[in-house]
Amino acid sequence: MQRTPRQTIVSHYIALFLIIICGSCAGVAPTAPTAKLADLEYAIRDAREAEASSYSPLELQFAEDKYRAAKKAITVKEYEKAERLIDQARLDAQLAQEKSLSAKAEKDAFEMRQSIEALRGEAERIKKRQNPQQDSQQ
Repeated sequence: MQRTPRQTIVSHYIALFLIIICGSCAGVAPTAPTAKLADLEYAIRDAREAEASSYSPLELQFAEDKYRAAKKAITVKEYEKAERLIDQARLDAQLAQEKSLSAKAEKDAFEMRQSIEALRGEAERIKKRQNPQQDSQQ
């Protein structure tokens, strides 16, 4: 099947367009993931504010170690490695924060149960003092 001159010209333009696009993509230099690093700093700060150093110190330490390693990778222009470390560190920081919040909620619930039991006991003592005859009849 023969191509018409018009089809040949169109295919040449398409090929030229694709070459230009591919060439421009190849020339793009990787950039430092500074925005992701800033997000990580906020995630670590949030974990610290959630008292992760007390409730989930290991996860917080992992996040901080990976944060420092990511900063080093950025200084030596290993941006892909830095991005991987930042992503891992953000997950570690979020895990530390969630574990801390969960542990604090469990602690608060335990203290609340203790308070309720103390109030029940006090209510029973007051009830017994007000109605001493009922206790002797039962």
